[in-house]
Amino acid sequence: MCSELGSSFNATVRTARYLRELVASDPFADFHLAPDAKRVVTFLRKPAASIVKLPIERDGATILKLAGAEVFTAYTPTAKGPVFMSLLERTFGKDITTRTLATIEKCSVA
Repeated sequence: MCSELGSSFNATVRTARYLRELVASDPFADFHLAPDAKRVVTFLRKPAASIVKLPIERDGATILKLAGAEVFTAYTPTAKGPVFMSLLERTFGKDITTRTLATIEKCSVA
């Protein structure tokens, strides 16, 4: 990264196959979400070290499920902005990568 981009940064990598299986598992199926709720997946570098009592809610954002090294959150956009990110960072730290389920689906077939 340094030689090509002039700097380095942490990267979280999952294979396209893994992402396809994640999407196919319909990870939000067990939750009754509003039709306009955004569904996001947060990728942790490794499974969470401590047990987190879920759900955790704040300002229309809810951390629903932790499965291995992935966290599943839903939120409804509000004027307060991306409160779901501060909720995720406060719970799991800043060394995370979060994408919408729609983006993950696109990446899985790219």
